[in-house]
Amino acid sequence: MNEEKLLDAIENAGTDTILNLPCGKIQNLIDKAKQRMEYIDLYREEEGIGISAGLTMAGHKPAMLIQSSGIGNCVNAILSLTECYNLPLPLIISWRGVYGEKIEAQKPLGQKLPRLLKAMDIPYKVYNGKNNQEITNFIKQTYTENKISATLLRPDIWSETEDHQFNRPDIKPRQTNYKKATAKHTRSEIIEGIKEQLKGKIVVSNIGIPSRELYSIQDQPTNFYMLGSLGLATPIGLGLTKTEKQVVVIDGDGSILMNPTSLFTTANIDPENITILAIDNASYGSTGCQQTAAKKSDLQQLADSAGLKTARATTPDEIKQHIKQKQYIHIPTQPGNKQTPIIPYTAQEIKKRFTKNIQK
Repeated sequence: MNEEKLLDAIENAGTDTILNLPCGKIQNLIDKAKQRMEYIDLYREEEGIGISAGLTMAGHKPAMLIQSSGIGNCVNAILSLTECYNLPLPLIISWRGVYGEKIEAQKPLGQKLPRLLKAMDIPYKVYNGKNNQEITNFIKQTYTENKISATLLRPDIWSETEDHQFNRPDIKPRQTNYKKATAKHTRSEIIEGIKEQLKGKIVVSNIGIPSRELYSIQDQPTNFYMLGSLGLATPIGLGLTKTEKQVVVIDGDGSILMNPTSLFTTANIDPENITILAIDNASYGSTGCQQTAAKKSDLQQLADSAGLKTARATTPDEIKQHIKQKQYIHIPTQPGNKQTPIIPYTAQEIKKRFTKNIQK
């Protein structure tokens, strides 16, 4: 069967983890991949780019198995994270919009996909059900050369499948008595107050000013400073939990609101070695402190509804009480940025220093 042959080709290239968001055309392939390999369900393709980055830096070899429409959802993340930090990532793409596609909405992007990949300087090959060794070599080269590649899966070589049938589990009631909180500190004051708790841990910091503040307060080789890719701090941290070391993510309200699915994905995987510090100043700090929707929202309730172990804290001492027990700490803060210099490392220098020290 084409499914088994393709999975053989993927595994023979060294891939150890598949990240996937479903596509009806390759349902059998997805089901068989779940049986054979480490597997992560995604709820938005963009978060898979972040998780893959974390997995790669933790020493794994992930590949993403997604529909062609999903490429349109993660172009910036592919370039500003995967390419910028020189990370390998095989994209295995269910190629829709071609070969007799019946769904009109799939055609505009699907038909332009080869040109889009070319514009992004991403080499690609078309899988036709027979060129298995060629695909193995192609994906293996992706890992050895630290590059991005795309394998386009022809839609006309897969068999039709029936829908899955399952009983939905009961919805568990969540707490409703949330603690009200008044913001007392700025983000930099919070980081300063918990710097001892961050020492020696894997720390992923959100893009822009948060990373610069962390660098100025407590630079350490196990800090991963994000230079772009807003919304992917938590996914990167989630990928890094595979190191089995404690991971702390310094995320922000603007980032979380851009990619809230990452909270649900984290709860679904349910790692015990991650703590997300959701620093909520109700503003986009790095672009001039414009207000976000968090000014009227409760980001603890969002995380709690996802199924994470949550707490609320407004001071460093309160954070210290929860940092080892909770997966997510909502931290209301005052807006404002500390005047800090630019981080003096390139993206690849950040990655090299980071991976060298977390893989010890």
